[in-house]
Amino acid sequence: MRGDNIEGPNELILLPSLSAYRGPRGGLVLTRKYMEGAAQYARNWPGPVTSLVRLDPQPTTDMDHQEYLPGEDETGLELRPEVGPELAQRLSSAAQVVGFLSRDDAPMLELCQSIGLPMVFVSEYSPRTERQILASEQLHPLRRLRRHVWLWRSERIRRDMLRRAAGLQCSGTPTFENYKGLCADTHLFFDNRVRAAEVISDAAMQAKLTRLQAGEPLRLVFGGRFVPMKGVMELPRVASELRRMNVPFIFDICGSGPQEAELRASIQANGLQDVMILRGVLDFQTGWVPFLRDTSDIFVCCHTQGDPSCTYPEVMSCGVPIAGYANDAFRGIVETSGSGWQVPIFDAPALARRIAELHRNRAQIAEAALRARDFARQHVFETTFAARTAHFIRTSRLPEGLKPGPHAAHVHDRT
Repeated sequence: MRGDNIEGPNELILLPSLSAYRGPRGGLVLTRKYMEGAAQYARNWPGPVTSLVRLDPQPTTDMDHQEYLPGEDETGLELRPEVGPELAQRLSSAAQVVGFLSRDDAPMLELCQSIGLPMVFVSEYSPRTERQILASEQLHPLRRLRRHVWLWRSERIRRDMLRRAAGLQCSGTPTFENYKGLCADTHLFFDNRVRAAEVISDAAMQAKLTRLQAGEPLRLVFGGRFVPMKGVMELPRVASELRRMNVPFIFDICGSGPQEAELRASIQANGLQDVMILRGVLDFQTGWVPFLRDTSDIFVCCHTQGDPSCTYPEVMSCGVPIAGYANDAFRGIVETSGSGWQVPIFDAPALARRIAELHRNRAQIAEAALRARDFARQHVFETTFAARTAHFIRTSRLPEGLKPGPHAAHVHDRT
């Protein structure tokens, strides 16, 4: 039910953290991933859904940009006014505002409170993860110090904002564990864009496990942006150790980014061209998901920080378990799902040794693959976004007749 005829405020206003830029047709360019998520909210929210976005002259480093003109999507897309009377007037039809947990949106929270409009925040990075991301960047020591001070002050502002917010949604366990006691209604979710029909079938899973037990070289895979926080330069280190231990493998690398030339040079310098293959950016539905499902045995994840990447549940939905660095987000996935293998961050030899052990005992890979698939089934795109929208509805100022019944617990646990 879209509920366009409901009397009173019934609009869901989304304030994405990513900016848009003008496309060649004069439309707004955002990521397809974001717009698909907004559309899924609209299928569950009893009213219109609109994104208010800021303009930026430069595109982001994301890999799925798409231009949108008015009327081309299931949801509204408008430029975001500055905080003031114009924005207050625009929000008069809203029953809920959803923003990213950032000190920059403290004035927005003040505005919403002044007009009696509840605001829910979405959080991805814990303070520890932010410090790890900062550590991955090459900065002048004085600038790094200033950034640390800015992060410390930001955290104090964010914690104050949460005490006044209507709700919080935490992507992954790191921010959930950090903030769950501060907000009146906190919801944990594992973000991904794999739909129920795309999760690997029982027949395809059996075929994958049969191939796995045939003793062919392990098919390792990585996919994502080639940036320092994703640890892409750790991948050749892992591969070099595997070759030194005479482990047979093929390592497929999918994606692109600023470190692509550096990654290619490292592969060349280590003589890994025959086993490490750069496959570029694959279309999510027609390329990436089928490749994982039909070809890959283990996803190698060298993320050096606790970014709650949607990569984790997405690859698991294809029956691909993960071996990686024990950042906070991956540790939460392993503890929640019972699938995956962790080693200390930056310990590429330990990760290679773990993969070598798995090569010799492929039944462990098979067991982890099944657990990964089962976890992913519980957190598919439709289920995750239905639960998130129900949380928005519960904390909104929609008419009471449109809200779900009482919940036994507002803070979702990790079971």
